[in-house]
Amino acid sequence: MDNRWDRARKLRGLDNQPIRTEYEYIGRLNVNFTEIHNDFKDIDWTNTDWFAWNWRVKQERDEGIFPTTDSTRYVNKSQYMYRESPSKYCINYSPFKKIMDDLGLEMPNDSIYSPVKINKQLPGDMLWMHYDFTADDDWERYFVFLNDWGLGQVVLWGEDAITNWKSGDCYKITGTVTPHGAVNCGPTERWLANVRGKPKANRVLSLAK
Repeated sequence: MDNRWDRARKLRGLDNQPIRTEYEYIGRLNVNFTEIHNDFKDIDWTNTDWFAWNWRVKQERDEGIFPTTDSTRYVNKSQYMYRESPSKYCINYSPFKKIMDDLGLEMPNDSIYSPVKINKQLPGDMLWMHYDFTADDDWERYFVFLNDWGLGQVVLWGEDAITNWKSGDCYKITGTVTPHGAVNCGPTERWLANVRGKPKANRVLSLAK
């Protein structure tokens, strides 16, 4: 069966292996969610559905619409998976610079990527299980929950389901070999920061007590 899931596993040499669950809880950062929420709640969010996500992440743009197979026929392709903050809002934002500093990360000056982006899931949003297709071998990736957990919110990482987080809880992640997804079937929004960068020399993590 030729579909995204099977190809992703085969490309990584994972097709004959058990599902991997690679991530690590780092600790809690000092995050001012009230400030972040006030600054970002009214921006022009990027609404990401299956079509936009498939085009951007898969890097197989000549395929166009994602093919319907046994593993994708149940996907509601018009359903939003999350809302994302565009790069222009994040590059010079001081609370995100603090997150980078607290994690001891830096972004190369010639990088085209934003070091931090917000991934906001509204009630009813669902990100299907997938593998990440792009990675930088000498970079590290983290996600930081920006607001406290709400009923019905779940982040799925390999065979684990993450719930009951607090604002600032931080995980080091490996998305290229671990399948992951997320769902918000509760009544409140879930805000999460995706963070990536190169570790600084002699860095020291700064975690909340």
